Parts: sequence; C-alpha cells; structure tokens
Amino acid sequence: MRILFSILFLFIFQLSAFSNVAEYIESYTKCSENQSYKSFSQIIKGEASISDIEKQMILDKEISDELNSPFVYTDLEECIKIALDKNYDIQISDAGRLESYWLNKNAYFQLLPDAYYDFNISNLGGSFLVGGIVATTVHEVPIQSIFGVEWSTINQGKYFFYLAQTKNLLKSSSASLEYTKDEILLNTVLAYYDLLGIKMEMEVQKVNLYDRLEQLKYTQARFDAGLGTLYDVKRAQAEFAGAQLEYTTTINSLRLAQASLANILGIDVLTAVYPFEFEVDSRELIDPNIDIEDLYKFALEAREDIKAKEAEINAYRAQRSANYTDIVPAVTVSYQNGYVGTKRAGMYPNNRITLDVRASLGKNMLLGTITQIKADSAVVKQKKLELINLKRKVKEDILNSYYDSLNAIKKIEASKVEVETADVSVDLSLANMKAGEATFIDVISSQNLKVKANINLIKNMIEYNKAQTKLLFNIGLISPKNVLKGYKSKFY
Repeated sequence: MRILFSILFLFIFQLSAFSNVAEYIESYTKCSENQSYKSFSQIIKGEASISDIEKQMILDKEISDELNSPFVYTDLEECIKIALDKNYDIQISDAGRLESYWLNKNAYFQLLPDAYYDFNISNLGGSFLVGGIVATTVHEVPIQSIFGVEWSTINQGKYFFYLAQTKNLLKSSSASLEYTKDEILLNTVLAYYDLLGIKMEMEVQKVNLYDRLEQLKYTQARFDAGLGTLYDVKRAQAEFAGAQLEYTTTINSLRLAQASLANILGIDVLTAVYPFEFEVDSRELIDPNIDIEDLYKFALEAREDIKAKEAEINAYRAQRSANYTDIVPAVTVSYQNGYVGTKRAGMYPNNRITLDVRASLGKNMLLGTITQIKADSAVVKQKKLELINLKRKVKEDILNSYYDSLNAIKKIEASKVEVETADVSVDLSLANMKAGEATFIDVISSQNLKVKANINLIKNMIEYNKAQTKLLFNIGLISPKNVLKGYKSKFY
C-alpha cells in the first residue's frame, strides 16, 4: 500500500514541477484565503508519511528526468574497484613497467655470445693477376658455409653497469605504477565526494524550490483574498526564480562531476553515475594526535613516488659509471667452424678460433668520455635536487591536508549548530507570522538561512572527508582498505 501511495505521490509531484514563474502562475489553482503554508518536508511527513528512502527515490527520479538521463547508481567502494581495474592512466603506467621488465631481462641475456651462420657463393670469371704480375684467366665458383660464435665477454665491464641501470629502472617504473594507482585511488575518492556533495546540495535546492512554490502559492492566495500585499507576491516570485537559478546551475555542475568521475573510472564519460548515499558522515582516517613530523617520517618510508625517484637516481649513477669502462680493453673471442672450397675442387673443413684484444684511450681521445661523464653527473645532480624538492613538497602537502582536516572539523561543529538554529528559526518565523508578530520577509530570511546552513554542513562534511583522504595519500598509506575505513554505503 505504501509503495502504491509513493508512486501516486511521485506522479503528483512531477505534475507540480514547473520550469518558470510564468508557467506556474498560469497553471496553479488559486488557494482559499484560509490556506496555511506548508513546506515540502511538512507535506511529505504530514500528508504522505513516507520514509527518507522513498523521499530520496522521488527526488532522484525527478532529477533524473530533468537531466533526461537514467542514473547508474554506485557507491564509493564500487567506484574504487572499477577505477583500479579500468583506469587508463594505470594501464599506461603498467605498459611502461612492462617495458622496463623486458629491458631488464634483455640485460641479463647480453652476457650470452652471438651465434650466426654464414653461407657465401660467388661466380668468378675473367683475368686475374697472379702475384700481381702474371695475368691468368679463370672461371671458378668458390663456396663457403660457416657456423660461428662471437662473444664480447663483459663488453669492457659495461655489462654490469647496464644490468644495474635496467634493474633500477624496473624498480622505478614499478614504484611509479604503484604511485599511479595511489593517485587514481585519491582522484576517485575526491571525484566521488565532489559528486556526492553536488547531489546533496542539489537535493537541498530541490526541496527549497518546492518551498518557494508553496510560498508563492500562499502569498498569491493572501493577496487575492485582500490579506496580503503585491510586494509580498513579487518577492515570492523573485525568491522562486532565484531558487530555480541556483538549482539549474547545480544541475550543470552535476553533469560535469558525473563526466569527471566516469572518466577516472575508465568508463564512457556519458554514463550518468550517481551515488547511492542520501547522506554523508565525517570519517576520521588519520589519528589527529599524530604530529606532522611523524607523519612526514611515514611518508619518507611509504611514498611510492619517493621510491621511484631514488631508484631513478641509482639508474643514472650506473649510466655515469659505465663511461669509465671506455678505457678498459675490449676482449672478443670468436669461433668459426664450417666448409670452404669450390664447385670444381670440392669442399674442405675449416675452423678458426680468434682472440681479439683492443685497448682504447676512451672516446674521442678521452675527451668524449670525460665530457659524457660530466653530462651524466649533471643529470644525477638534477635528479637528486628533484628528490629534495619532492620531499619538501610532500611535507608541505602533509601540512596542508593536516590543517585542512582540523579546520573542517571545527567548521562541521559550527555548521551543525547553524542547521539546528536555522530549523528552529523557520518554525518560529512561521508561528510568529501566523500570530501577526512577524512578516513574510522574516519567513523568507529564515528560510534562506536554513538552505545556506544545510548546504554549508554538506560542504564541510565533504571537505573534511577529502582532507582526510588527501592526508592518507600524502603520507603514502592510501589503500582501498584505509580509504574505506568506517565507510557504510547508505543506499536503497
């Protein structure tokens, strides 16, 4: 029975959703002079007796219809799973890690010799000088079939440095992949909270829009009965138009936030993702008693981007050290085994073992080697400075998110008091107006304060949760488990 009543109630509300003041004035039925004002909440609770969930369903249905796009409901936990599985930045970073993996494998195999097979056949005809003096005319077909192995031993020692370089590059790219996952996890949570905040603001504004309709209806009825003034009617019309403007602006913000979250999730940006939740709670993720210095120490040990930068520095150090091997003799051992001969004389076995030792004074008379070492040293210095700068930035980010969290908590406490007093203010202004002790302007003012207070509370709750998530990320401890600490998806 309740479900049938809810459907009927939804239908009535859809019929009463007007696009502008003019359409409303033309469409609504004039009220009797003794009609009393009722807010949207009073209508729902007093006449429909439906639950918060059913109220939420009504609001969601109306908003979905206005956007002309069916909602795809989700929650934070599901968004995190989808993002870590489908996000394209993660896939790109993983492809880079895979490249480093195979380059490292390639470095190990470079210690093996090169094997080859060489077959050569020629057709020689004409006159040739024998001993450079006597001319002789010949026609011969020489043939060569050789299998060979050539080994450059350790390539002047460069092998070991190249192996160290690729190993550190693999560490760096693996850490970069983990950092990318951390970033995507952070961005997913932030985008979700942005969308949830906009959704809840929009619902407050939707309820406010209905309240303004009721106010306009009430003031028009009083004016028609000779009990009100034209000024009250015009003011009510202006308030209704203003509520429509705010609601329309928030709807546009909702569309953009939906696209942003969908893009992070790696799904079609046209997907109208929509949070299940119909309320938001502040969730403490980091103990506020831990000071900034201790948080910074955690970050130095746990941050994946710091690990990536340190491994990158080691890779460039190995690259620089490899230059010193330019003056190390190059030793090459080769072996050939096969057959040589001619078509006329036949084929004969042939084998050869060669040891080649070549000493060098470095590249370009050693000057090329020296300048390359200088250049690589400058790169190492640059990467060290980047690491120092990264650590400084990490500490700054920790400080910002730490104090943002503390500030948001204070703002939440103040907002809760503001909401409580605003609710009382609306009730008192209505009662005083009925008793002739307050004006319609007083009711409108208290109503505006109530809307503002509710939106401020929502924003401060969202701000706190985002600050806590950023702090978790900044100290390098962000993970699905830590982000979802204390999270309960309140959906229907």
